Amino acid sequence: MERVDLSIIRDPATKLPKIPGTSISGPTRAYTALVTGKYKWKKDDREYSCVGRGREGGERHCGMVNPACPVCIPYGFSKGSGNSLQGLAQFFDAHIFLFPVASMIGPVWVTSPLALETYEVNNPLENEFYSLGDELGTIEKLNFGWILLKKAENEPNELKEIKEKLFNHVPIPKFIKQRIALVSDALFSKIVNSNLEVRTSVSIDPDTGTAEEKALFTYEAIPRGTILKFDVTYNSGKYFGVGDEVLRTENGGEVDANWVKNQVEKGLKLFEVLGIGGMNTRGMGRMKVLNLEGVSGNA
Repeated sequence: MERVDLSIIRDPATKLPKIPGTSISGPTRAYTALVTGKYKWKKDDREYSCVGRGREGGERHCGMVNPACPVCIPYGFSKGSGNSLQGLAQFFDAHIFLFPVASMIGPVWVTSPLALETYEVNNPLENEFYSLGDELGTIEKLNFGWILLKKAENEPNELKEIKEKLFNHVPIPKFIKQRIALVSDALFSKIVNSNLEVRTSVSIDPDTGTAEEKALFTYEAIPRGTILKFDVTYNSGKYFGVGDEVLRTENGGEVDANWVKNQVEKGLKLFEVLGIGGMNTRGMGRMKVLNLEGVSGNA
């Protein structure tokens, strides 16, 4: 792996790039606040901000439970001089599910048994791949970047079950499904790490308009078209409370898991417009969550 100044966070066990859950929950909270009008707002001449830490001691968080704040309740709040509540939505790290790589027939998407979280199929040999997409069915040899692999002659019957799950239950675009290859877990890590995008930038001197001396730097990026997967667990508010107060919606209903999910998905929907992470003002970070379920409201 070539040296870069700003590398991506990696899973310590697999050495594969990942996005920490905190990097997902933070922008989701901010975007839910934008959509619901809780980014900066006033009530009874007091100013609130339900994003981030809520300023010093969390005092800017409203922490309303009846009706429940669509930001403080799903994502949590901690008021130094009052009550606190753990967020009802739990975010987990995002891991690479399908990784795009250049080949002689154009881009193909690579995965592995560990990436699919499936244990029904054994790892293919180090020099072989299993074809999961129809467009790879007649190809005997294929390059994945600089690595040339041959298609496995004897594909296990378990692949049919994997294809059925992948094609019928995972909402990824059809053109990607037709170009999926499965390689071993060990080879998957090598292919991903040798095909990450590496960009070079330099700081510009505002006085001269030229490059500043010793200001050249490089950074890694996950390439466009990568499919990642992450889990969010939604808890029902009926098991939680703040002091003696019970969580209620604006209509006086129960704050159930669906209500929490709806608030979170309002924020997730803005990932494709506003992006997440660093350098999202330079063309990076935009993501589309593929399995949102009918977000209600103005999102």
